Amino acid sequence: MSTQVSNSGSPNDELDLGQLSSLFKKAFLGVFKFFLRFFVYVRNNIVWLAVLGIVGAALGFGLNKISTKKLKTEVIVSPNLESKKYLYDAVNELNGKIQAKDTAFFTSLGLGETDFDKLEVQVEPVNSKSEKDLETEIKYLKALQSFQNSPGSSEIIKNLLIDQNPFEQRITFLYRDPVSGPKVAQKLMDYINSNEYYNRLVKTYNSNDLSRLKKNDSILRQLDAIIESYTAQMGNSKEASEGQLVLAEGEPLDIPQLFTLKNALITQSEFRRVSLEQRTAPFSIVNFGKSQPVKTPLFGKSIFLIPFILLGIYILIDVIKYLNRKSRELLPE
Repeated sequence: MSTQVSNSGSPNDELDLGQLSSLFKKAFLGVFKFFLRFFVYVRNNIVWLAVLGIVGAALGFGLNKISTKKLKTEVIVSPNLESKKYLYDAVNELNGKIQAKDTAFFTSLGLGETDFDKLEVQVEPVNSKSEKDLETEIKYLKALQSFQNSPGSSEIIKNLLIDQNPFEQRITFLYRDPVSGPKVAQKLMDYINSNEYYNRLVKTYNSNDLSRLKKNDSILRQLDAIIESYTAQMGNSKEASEGQLVLAEGEPLDIPQLFTLKNALITQSEFRRVSLEQRTAPFSIVNFGKSQPVKTPLFGKSIFLIPFILLGIYILIDVIKYLNRKSRELLPE
């Protein structure tokens, strides 16, 4: 008995491939016809489309010139105390005064004739750290692991962690008048920095730092005197040659530990002097920017938006007319 191989599946496979090829051709022809019809439509209506585009651009350009643009002044501040929440509350309070057009409040700030139109205050964290900067700081922190017990390393790590967080804040003052706007921004910034509670805290912190600096200076003078005495006895004392100084009572003193203590006090004093220089108000002003226009997206400008609106309305009317004509052909009355 001979074995016959069935090839009944081949015609079906060829038929499926032929149908698929036919579908691709029809789809391609449909897309081509659509673009062809669109080209014919544009060619037949090129005059109207050009007129609408020119008119829309002219209207947009005119409105762009007539309408008043917003201006802004950006102020970057650094909270000296745990006052970041107060900053956001103060900004909300100012926006409430602006919305209520509280002339009495603004008069008390020396802003008697304030233009409340377009006036607004915004606040947000400053986050300028790039991924490369963060990787560099991580490597730096790893390098500090070998200096865990050194004086000042904890302060360095603390400052890096504070710097890594969005500690600094950006306050944006929005306004319309380029002359009075910067003055309003300055007065409102002074008001934010005039909180009595936080100003008292600033004075207390500064007073404590000054007192600590005086004590550190006194201790440093005493350490210098002890070290000088040790230096004078180095050639005469056997204990000094071993790194120890024998006091009058006979108790040995570790000289390397004195140098470690001295360096720690010097580092602490340096950080306190920097804090005194920075901490003059609840918020240190890092940068008080100049007046600048508020940037808007390209397609948000009326010079581009209005022509597209007019062209869209014109094309929509033609589409409705076409559908209405086809519906009458399919469903004759």
